[in-house]
Amino acid sequence: MINTYALYVIFNIIVYDSWSRYPNGILVGKTHQMGVYRECIDVHQPMQGQYCMTTTKLKTVDGADPVDLKKKDEMESYDHAWNEILGFIDYNDRYHRNEVKIGICIPESCTAENLEISLQNELDRVFLPYRVQPKVNVDPMLCSTDKNMYPYDTGYYVIRSVMYLLLIICAVSTLIHCTVMTIKKEKTNTLPKYVFWFSVIHNGRNLIKHNKNNELNIFNGIKVFTMVLILFGHRFIVHSATPILYTLNNERIYRIGPDILLTCMNLVDPFFYITGFLMYVMIKPELVKRGTGWIQIPMIVFYKYMRILPAYGAMMLLTAFYIPYMFNGPLWASKMWPEAEKCKKFWWTNVLAISNFVDVDDQCLIVGWYISCLVQFMIIGTILINICVKYRKIGVGIVSVCLCVSLAIPFVSTYVTRSYAIIRVLIPFLMNPSTSYEYQKFYRPFYMRGIPFYTGLLAGIIVEELKKREIKPSKFIVYIWTFIITAVCFYVQYYASEFYDRQRPYNVMEQATYAILKHCTWTFMLFWITICYFTSGYGPIEKVFNNRLMTPLSRLSYVVYLVNIPIMMIMEYRQSSMISPTSEVWLDGWIVGAYRTYIAGITLYFTVEAPFNTIIKTIFFGSGEKDKDSDKRKNSITEHTTNDSRL
Repeated sequence: MINTYALYVIFNIIVYDSWSRYPNGILVGKTHQMGVYRECIDVHQPMQGQYCMTTTKLKTVDGADPVDLKKKDEMESYDHAWNEILGFIDYNDRYHRNEVKIGICIPESCTAENLEISLQNELDRVFLPYRVQPKVNVDPMLCSTDKNMYPYDTGYYVIRSVMYLLLIICAVSTLIHCTVMTIKKEKTNTLPKYVFWFSVIHNGRNLIKHNKNNELNIFNGIKVFTMVLILFGHRFIVHSATPILYTLNNERIYRIGPDILLTCMNLVDPFFYITGFLMYVMIKPELVKRGTGWIQIPMIVFYKYMRILPAYGAMMLLTAFYIPYMFNGPLWASKMWPEAEKCKKFWWTNVLAISNFVDVDDQCLIVGWYISCLVQFMIIGTILINICVKYRKIGVGIVSVCLCVSLAIPFVSTYVTRSYAIIRVLIPFLMNPSTSYEYQKFYRPFYMRGIPFYTGLLAGIIVEELKKREIKPSKFIVYIWTFIITAVCFYVQYYASEFYDRQRPYNVMEQATYAILKHCTWTFMLFWITICYFTSGYGPIEKVFNNRLMTPLSRLSYVVYLVNIPIMMIMEYRQSSMISPTSEVWLDGWIVGAYRTYIAGITLYFTVEAPFNTIIKTIFFGSGEKDKDSDKRKNSITEHTTNDSRL
């Protein structure tokens, strides 16, 4: 009897000790009162501890007048505390001061509804006499223990078994390959095909293989630098949706920058430009060689699509059946399980490459829209290139018309809907991207991304003509105009930061015009650089983008792009403590996130991407593992070149 009583006393003490009874930091926008998550869920006797994140929104009963607008434009507010909280005006660039999120430890036998009712009654008793109305909400997805919310299902065991099987096959194949090389001293081409398919040695050689005379290597560095910037942007977005201790540092970004974080939602445009250029350069010789019959188009598209599918499908399966079981945390279930459910229900939209046309809330994999756009552009681009080969002038004219239409669509869409030209990276967008009208309607459709892609196709045509006519601008022209164009494009890029000014009146013509210009910044820079590089060159500067380090990193771009957001989400949503965002924290998180992303990308490359691409080549062309066969296809789109048009 005494021991049982003592257990309950200890349980109550630990539960009481594990959560914050008195909120602090509300006036500076502290987003969560976390308590000690592990202390709560590690309690098992006499009852299991359960951690629940509650949300309480405060407002006046009779509706007080909001605080004066001018005061709210100050970086820090020195209003009366009640005015700061109850008179809070939501301009979308500040974290809510009138919303308190507190982690509370309760017994597992209590439900989220029980906690919501009890807390609502208690807060009503305290606040209503002061004419303050609290509104409590407890999401069941935000209640967790040290056990998984959902039981392990068949999909989990199947995916885990397949994943381990692939790792074992890679290890065994590599061991056999290594044994033959070191002991028998024989050439490795005597090995069976399946050893080459999964051998880390063979696939590693393909990964690091560098041809310094390949003039397309310039795109290696461009892809790598673009990917690094994208990783930083994704890290910032995911990090901003997690518990933050001192939100003023995030809020200052909207006033003092860096502006690149506010204007970088078009950073994927370089990939579409590179895709267009490489498609023309790589597919045209194949069509000239094999003929321009229309049967070639579905064959080329199907082959390219099959190369995309293995790693893409692997990430969908991992997201749906494996990743949600990996960890836990206060926010883990509420963030990771919805992503799993989306992939279980809407995987077919990704497979059919139409995920960019379904509602953003139903999209499997956040990056799935890009893959769908890529496949759609592959179909369009292959048709256009086929026409260019068969009817040169007509083909060039159609590409030009497509570019003009792509220039008109953003203008008309923005003007008609009276929307913003950019996706404004405001607080609601960081919390839930689907709250942005521009993100839902204009970010993902392929017809909104046509400017860089069709410009890339035209760049391929123009470079081809300039080489034929041996037109080469002088080095002086190359360097001076590259500097001028880069400066102007960056000015136009950063001009979008003006749209975050609260006092700036909305101008529909300005927004519609900028809707065009935002897709021309990176595009026009790369267009000019491409023309200059393939005609005159940039001399020693080229080594920055064309070197042995950039080659393997560029080949990993596709798998890195697939895994980067899941890795960032795992890093952030498994944590049970708060972080104060500073430049040092952002930099450290970016470096660690990039490192882990590339490690995960390399793993996906060796276990899925490289082996299955080799199998696909073998099915389509035979003997895909022999280097001499690759040499015969040097200029073919089927070659495992550094510059894969997927990314």
